[in-house]
Amino acid sequence: MSALFVTGTDTGVGKTWVACALARALRARGTRVGVVKPVETGVLAAPEDALALREAAGDAAALDDVCPYRFRAPLAPSIAAAAEGRAVDVERIVALVARRAREVDVLLVEGAGGLLVPVAPAVTWLDVATRLALPMLIVAANRLGTINHCALTARVAAAAGVAVRGFVLSDVGPALDESAPTNADAIAALTGLACLGRARHGEAGPALDVDAIVR
Repeated sequence: MSALFVTGTDTGVGKTWVACALARALRARGTRVGVVKPVETGVLAAPEDALALREAAGDAAALDDVCPYRFRAPLAPSIAAAAEGRAVDVERIVALVARRAREVDVLLVEGAGGLLVPVAPAVTWLDVATRLALPMLIVAANRLGTINHCALTARVAAAAGVAVRGFVLSDVGPALDESAPTNADAIAALTGLACLGRARHGEAGPALDVDAIVR
């Protein structure tokens, strides 16, 4: 079994898109894929990201085992939870991920927002990933500013001892700015990480180096 933590440099950068594509690619190889989106915010009816992940993976697990915490406000998990008078139990997440990883060949765990977003008071996604000892894939929007965002994310992960497999850039809209053609090489040169895929707007799924991401 293996597990991977998928993080983003920000919200809305294509984490779920990339994670779904990775799940489908693994599933096509005959791999048993499980998914966990521990917290999803901005949920007014159904948790759209968690459901998309579950469908892409063909994961038959109950929704509470895929997405145990769902909050209405589109805010950081700890803040959205507090707005409802609730709290995220990090120990529950750790136990859930450990259990689900034993049930499948590959478990994909997707965070919410960036690496230093608080899951609980004074507890970030980085703390969760470190506690779980999961390697990480960084997903970033292919636009001006992403060099800095990727480098910051990579450095804080490395400082915490988290292994980063590489990064994937996503075109989050049809129009690209002047930085788009050079971002991947610049990030790779600055961080030493490889660009393991490109998610292009309008395409059904990003082209990913699955063997380098999951090993």
